[in-house]
Amino acid sequence: MTSSNRRTFLKTTTFIAASLASSAPFSAWAEDTEADLQKAGESVYIWGYPLVLSERYLKLAADAGYEKNRFAVSTELSSPADKVAGPNVDTLYGFAWIDLNAEPLILHVPEAEDRYYSIQLIDTFSNVFQYIGRRVTGTHEGRYALVAPGWAGTLPSGVTRIDVPTHRLLALTRVLVRSKADLPQARAIQNQFTLAPLSRLHEEPVKPRTGLSALNVFPVLNLAAEGPKYFDELDAALRLDPPSAKEHIPSQALEQIGIGGKKEASGRVGNLDRAAAAAAARIKAANYGVNVNGWRTNYKIRPFIEDDLERAANNQYGPGAHIAEEALYFGGNADSEGAPLSGSSRYRVRFAPGQLPPVDAFWSLILYGSDFALVENSIHRYSVSDRTEGLKFAPDGSLEIAIQTEPSTSPNANWLPAPAGRYSLILRTYQPRPEVLDQRWKPPVIEKLA
Repeated sequence: MTSSNRRTFLKTTTFIAASLASSAPFSAWAEDTEADLQKAGESVYIWGYPLVLSERYLKLAADAGYEKNRFAVSTELSSPADKVAGPNVDTLYGFAWIDLNAEPLILHVPEAEDRYYSIQLIDTFSNVFQYIGRRVTGTHEGRYALVAPGWAGTLPSGVTRIDVPTHRLLALTRVLVRSKADLPQARAIQNQFTLAPLSRLHEEPVKPRTGLSALNVFPVLNLAAEGPKYFDELDAALRLDPPSAKEHIPSQALEQIGIGGKKEASGRVGNLDRAAAAAAARIKAANYGVNVNGWRTNYKIRPFIEDDLERAANNQYGPGAHIAEEALYFGGNADSEGAPLSGSSRYRVRFAPGQLPPVDAFWSLILYGSDFALVENSIHRYSVSDRTEGLKFAPDGSLEIAIQTEPSTSPNANWLPAPAGRYSLILRTYQPRPEVLDQRWKPPVIEKLA
């Protein structure tokens, strides 16, 4: 932890400097009851959850050989071989873990000729603080300086400054693939995403690392399994990346459970295992979505989420939840009668004439198994979208998607193969128009046919 980072941490948390220089005796917390400590532990666990996740994912990437400050991009669309939660089959994915402690980095994007792409910038507390891409910055070539807190240098002309809330961040990339034939063009776009230190801006940039899938370093993690050691991880992470001034910081609770001293919190305060288990259960049970014709969605995902539990819940399956203006998802795991979706039944989703999802980019309906992974099927179709080859419309202009284990006998139905067991659906709307965001447009119900 640099001295400037430590000063920021001490200032924003109201800790005194001596608390980091020496270990306070346990008697400092002796007056707190067991209930007080559990409440403090739960509060801290939930608040720090995104930061501990970031640290874990950083380590997974490093262990897999991924370098910091260099993009890694997928050469293929997601498939059932990818064991991550809910990947799309619309875009090529990529990522970079970025460290700004030494100096700013210059992010270059190429001309994309109105193709949808996004580079989602996420600080280590999982705040989606900025986008580079079609919706926000357009698709022309550009250079953007990623600048750490407190940096006061000079940038070259033609570079747009982006102030980053934390000294490290995650950049997640998505590039739309319009068809199988379009895959090489999509690859060419993402292969021009580069990062260069400001001091070496005029050197040849390092091209992204390529591989079949860049997503497998983001599995669903079970942080609750660590018990009290979770708090030691959080303590260490805070020393590396203090929270920004914008963060709501549970200073009293942090002090109560001993974060900030030399001795590990897990060894200083008892019953943190109970606090960790209770907090993990609260995160798992949290639901901030609303019901829309039987689908669940969250219209309120935004760049900075003030509610600690909501932010933790949004990130429990991995980083990268879009703000609503970039992409709004509708999740369905039950039919119009409230029964779980299962391969033992047949269903349909029918968009009435003129009622396809109103978007400025694209939409897709994707099926996932009970583990939230893509499900292998005989025709290797994992979604029906506005780009599905051979998409069939009824004479009245309606679009019907048949979701079942066997091909549909309906002449105008578009078959989305289902597995034998339970599964779920996600309807994605990218760059949704105002009528989606204000609920004038709603997805059709999932009808059970038999």
